[in-house]
Amino acid sequence: MEKMKHTKILFILILISLALLASGCEEKRNAEQMTESLTEPFTEFYILGPEGTAENYPTDYVLGESGTVIVGVVNHEQKHVNYTMEVKLEDKSLPLPPDQKYISLGDNETWEKAVTITPPFEGTHMMLGFSLYNEGEKEVLEGDIICLPYRDLNIWINVSQNLSENVSIQLTAI
Repeated sequence: MEKMKHTKILFILILISLALLASGCEEKRNAEQMTESLTEPFTEFYILGPEGTAENYPTDYVLGESGTVIVGVVNHEQKHVNYTMEVKLEDKSLPLPPDQKYISLGDNETWEKAVTITPPFEGTHMMLGFSLYNEGEKEVLEGDIICLPYRDLNIWINVSQNLSENVSIQLTAI
């Protein structure tokens, strides 16, 4: 009789242990799902200078000559995304080859390419804008579909007939 009592107690303890183990596994799974759902989807969009660093962007151009920047896109949207990139100088679109204009990335994929810029007109302190559109995120305004850039980057450039016309003033910290 006593042996049976010990067996019942042992059996109950095993059941309690299994129940605690199962609830711990479920709790861990729920915590992992909550952490994953708390990670906000986003896209990285960046410009690097020709050496691959976040400096030394070409800012002084001679009309008819080109400069190169490296543009990068990293998809952290937790799904496949089709992007469209546009480059504008003072709101005038500059041509891009299709493999730089249309970018298709899976989750956590990176696209990084050297983009050649050839400014078509002269000017000083002109905005060279890079706009990235997420084709799945179009906004509707008063019944019309409009495309607002998903991400924007700008650098300021000078374009002249010859390089000596581009005068840069260096600022010195005091």
